[in-house]
Amino acid sequence: MGNISKQKRDDLIMKIGNIRSFISASPQDENTGNLLTYLSELEKEVKSKKYGLVFEEHREAVDELLATHVPVMKEDKDLFIENGGQMNFLIEGDNLAALYLLEKTHRGKIDLIYIDPPYNTGQNFIYDDKYIDKEDSFRHSKWISFMIRRLGQAYKLLANKGVIFIQISDIENGNLRLICDSVFGEDNFINEIVVMSKVGAGASGGGEDKRLKKNIEYILVYCKNYGAIDKFETVWKRTELMQYIQSMKNEGKSFKYTSVLTKCQDLTPYKIIKDGSGQDIEIFKVNDYEINP
Repeated sequence: MGNISKQKRDDLIMKIGNIRSFISASPQDENTGNLLTYLSELEKEVKSKKYGLVFEEHREAVDELLATHVPVMKEDKDLFIENGGQMNFLIEGDNLAALYLLEKTHRGKIDLIYIDPPYNTGQNFIYDDKYIDKEDSFRHSKWISFMIRRLGQAYKLLANKGVIFIQISDIENGNLRLICDSVFGEDNFINEIVVMSKVGAGASGGGEDKRLKKNIEYILVYCKNYGAIDKFETVWKRTELMQYIQSMKNEGKSFKYTSVLTKCQDLTPYKIIKDGSGQDIEIFKVNDYEINP
């Protein structure tokens, strides 16, 4: 069994070739020249990318502006803060224009980029000075057009050992992965980090409608050149419990649950934490207790 789609494309290309040969052999005039041009455009479209990110491309007003104008940075002296010679810059303006400007001074020099782009919820995404709502049938392709240009510029800014972190929700997570595979290369994908964003949400609390509540977001991590980056340090968090377990290990003692609490009296409030549905859980310190092995 072969690639059926490829077979269909090859068949169309062969038919276009036959038509081109027929037109070329016919008396030539302005119309035949136009037909040959149209056939070349059709052939190019048939041969175009068939796997990966395919979307309706949109242009912004800033694209038209940048085609004929060069962005210039203007300093606001009233916002200058003296920091002992250490300089940090806050650039205010269209982010695509700012990225084009940074390319002139920082191309290939940035070690780390973190961005938190619009999640395209239907309420927070502004495209060409207009909010893109859920009724816009092109809202996903507009978001992709918006992101792919900016990530393309971010790629140029990254140093050879540079890494980019992009935080996103599940709405565009799949599309963002395809964009990044296209811009940075599939081999330069490092990982996808899952972040708990809402302590009070969770399956135990039910859903907003027919879905489970969402309490996580994602951070996609890509690099400029996977072969050049250093190994990432293990991500972990130290807690009092882990310190206790480690001290037991160091002393050669068992840290498993081998005892039973038989007396629990004289409680004093210690702190309050939240459960999965956002309700308070009170934690008390036990001042009078007995434990039987």
